[in-house]
Amino acid sequence: MDQNKKVTTLYLVRHGTTAWNQALRYQGQTDNPLDEIGERQGACLEEYFKDIHVDLGVTSPLQRAVRTLEYSLATQDHEVPVLVEPGIMEIDFGLIDGWTKEEIQAEYPEFYRMYVLNEDRGHARAPGGETMIEVYGRVSEAIMRIVREHRGETIVIASHGTAIQTFLNYAEGIPADKMGRYLLYNVSVCCVTVDEEDHTTLKFVDDKHHVPKELQFSYSSIPSK
Repeated sequence: MDQNKKVTTLYLVRHGTTAWNQALRYQGQTDNPLDEIGERQGACLEEYFKDIHVDLGVTSPLQRAVRTLEYSLATQDHEVPVLVEPGIMEIDFGLIDGWTKEEIQAEYPEFYRMYVLNEDRGHARAPGGETMIEVYGRVSEAIMRIVREHRGETIVIASHGTAIQTFLNYAEGIPADKMGRYLLYNVSVCCVTVDEEDHTTLKFVDDKHHVPKELQFSYSSIPSK
């Protein structure tokens, strides 16, 4: 690679846990705060980014992401500008925001099949909400717009599990209707680089080495009943 070319480095951080995460409730755009475990998880990000020079912080407007970004930037030795970006908010689950999968299965079995069972997640639309394909479009548009305005910088982006998943698929060149699924741990870090021609490279996914085992949480870490 030409060393003179500006490569933009993106660190995508999933927020810490909330009470709804712990209760295994689907959490979209309801503005829940971090719970006590989420705050402890967030503090682990201070060490993670201590030796990484960050040029810009970007966060979803939802307070669980805002707080997570605060932890990510806490050990920087300089003031880091912060951009609040609505385009990277979590998926809008509409009427079922806050429901458990059992409640969804009982009331909306078709959505349960398509989204929860992963049979056609891209096209599944929660009642009154949006589809994964729509999330893919708005998240990738927002992040790539920021990249073009901040070429060559290192950017930390605090966002949400589903929103980040869509961008990881975009970074791998997977179209919206063919998206795969990434189950990301809370406060895990993913890294994507973008060159001057907007070519994306997925460097790593779901790095959680900074989080003690007793604080690690993901839906994939919950034993099946």
